[in-house]
Amino acid sequence: MSSAPRVLGIIAAAAVTGALAACGATGQSVQPAAARPPSAAGVPVRVQPDEIGWSGMVQRPRVIYVGMGGAPVARRLAWRHWGSRNAWASGKLDIYWPQPGPISGWHPATYPVTVRLQDIQTHNDHRYYRTMAYTYLNRRGIKKSLQFRFFVLPGGSAPSWNPIRPGTAGGRSGPSMAAGPGPTTQKLNI
Repeated sequence: MSSAPRVLGIIAAAAVTGALAACGATGQSVQPAAARPPSAAGVPVRVQPDEIGWSGMVQRPRVIYVGMGGAPVARRLAWRHWGSRNAWASGKLDIYWPQPGPISGWHPATYPVTVRLQDIQTHNDHRYYRTMAYTYLNRRGIKKSLQFRFFVLPGGSAPSWNPIRPGTAGGRSGPSMAAGPGPTTQKLNI
């Protein structure tokens, strides 16, 4: 058995190593990109598209779930802005209304929606949007806003999307997303 393939492999590896060393510029770090400390501008902003936790955060999700069992779902999201102080998307909002009667359950209603994310925070060197608002017109043509904040509830161990100060958009029956630091126990006014 000939050792020619082995020798050719060693020569090829040496040539590639030499070429890579020759391409290096003086003053540049030899650390791989993952080992460099992240700068605030270089770290992408993400959002939790699922109900709970720090893992699974993504950029520009197509669907955002804020809870389980009848919670509103924003889907078919098309993002116009991302990574700045505010992120904006348009899409569809599914709201599940209780269905009374002998066949109880949830009756979905779908509305065009605008989703706004803001309030960039950092957790373990990862940037994320902390507040979110769904703005839509209800069946009567009244502009409504569902507002959420991503945080750990008292007694909890993982963050989740929690409703904050629901009401009509524009602040007439509910303040804006920027107002107030915590959750409320109000019923969603949709």
